[in-house]
Amino acid sequence: MPFASASSPPQSWLRGGLAIASGLLLAGLYPPFNLAFFGWIALTPLILAVDGARSRTGFFLGWLSGTVGSLAATGYWIFRAAHDYFQLSQAGAAGFAVAVTQLFVSGYFGLFGLTAALVSGRRLRVLLIPALFVASEYARARLLSGCPWELLGHSQHAVTLVQICDLTGVYGLSFLLALVATAATELRRGYAPALAAGLTLLAVLLYGEWRLDDLAHHTDGSINVVLVQGNLPNDRRGRPELFSQQLDHYLDLSLRASTPHPDLIVWPENAVGFFLETNPGLRQRITDLLHSLNAALIVGAPRAGTRPGVAALHNSAYLVTDAGLAAVYDKRKLLPFVERLPLRPQDGPYLPGAEPTVFVVAGVRLGALICYEAIYPTLARELVQVGAQVLVNISNDSWFEAGAGPQQHYGIARFRAVENHVSLVRVTNSGISGAIDPAGRDIAELPPRVARAQSLTIPVATGGSFYSRHGDVFALGCILASVVALAHSRLRQLPQ
Repeated sequence: MPFASASSPPQSWLRGGLAIASGLLLAGLYPPFNLAFFGWIALTPLILAVDGARSRTGFFLGWLSGTVGSLAATGYWIFRAAHDYFQLSQAGAAGFAVAVTQLFVSGYFGLFGLTAALVSGRRLRVLLIPALFVASEYARARLLSGCPWELLGHSQHAVTLVQICDLTGVYGLSFLLALVATAATELRRGYAPALAAGLTLLAVLLYGEWRLDDLAHHTDGSINVVLVQGNLPNDRRGRPELFSQQLDHYLDLSLRASTPHPDLIVWPENAVGFFLETNPGLRQRITDLLHSLNAALIVGAPRAGTRPGVAALHNSAYLVTDAGLAAVYDKRKLLPFVERLPLRPQDGPYLPGAEPTVFVVAGVRLGALICYEAIYPTLARELVQVGAQVLVNISNDSWFEAGAGPQQHYGIARFRAVENHVSLVRVTNSGISGAIDPAGRDIAELPPRVARAQSLTIPVATGGSFYSRHGDVFALGCILASVVALAHSRLRQLPQ
């Protein structure tokens, strides 16, 4: 039965302790801890805590759990990035880290706690709780430009388990984990919920085995790619007097790769700090290299934008061939506080791009994602919908490398490959760079914080999946079920 009244002081302490325990379990799921097995029980203490609680108590408990979990998982590297990159004082950086977690995480956990409390005692609670949790995650991923960083499903990387994401996106995996966690709380009432959760897990694993076998028979050749991780210090990368020297660094690394004739070379986000269009001498040195290797290059560079009366930039990815600049993609999802100001995007230094762009190299269609665009499933889906067979994510994670940020970023990007049945190539300035196949398995991973170039053969899958075509229908179904359940709960509370 649910807890007694939350007004009792001991009961309040117990509820709060359970919420904190959930927060700590959630933090343990992600790098640097990687305790993925916690994912099956991480929500259990919080679900117990909100059972039978008043709605405002449920909100507080969810908020408390989300605050503890997000600060423990991301607070340190956000603090270091704010202190080192934005040059904030220690107090200012700490305040910034707290503000970011409150804005993008804690309130949504509060929403989950509130709604979970409202369905206490419902017969289908074992299904409603996971649906409510998915609804809160979907809101977190979409509202206020969204921030789907370290959703519950992102904690799992077992290759058989994650295949369900080609149907449901990462939200299906979050639902499964929440379902098992809820079933654990229902053991005091009977075994039927645990049986339902077990059968669902079995079905997911069987689907995963079938999908892995099916993917092995859906390849469409390969492309030879050289990953170039420059590992240049941030404080040197934007200095014009060093542009020529830094370009030499990337040219030299590219030549060291073992493949004599790669199809494609990939340099990271803002690998060159100059405008490619207006620096023909520096650009010629790139095209000379490409001519000698008979290869193409994807490289990150700034591009001048157009805004009346104010200088503005695009953060761009260029496709360069021996003939010159062949195509360009402008980053569409700008990084809050760095490239745009929340609620005042028109005042930021960068302009967003307008559309997905596909580059064609050696007959293979490549979709570009810049930096944290890789955490957004919609952007990857749009690229696959317009024909991308391989996703190429260029980034510079060195500004938050003091903690586990780069590892977390790489782990999230992995899901874009699984969801869409395409390989993903990821090249960053200082790591983590690597490549992932359409099943989510590592092809290779470069060691972090070293200058390194490595040639790889990347499988080209036929691409596309149910999720690629139809998107978040599973998450939207969870939202619909949540709305119906909450409306019914509200009607039951009305006087008869």
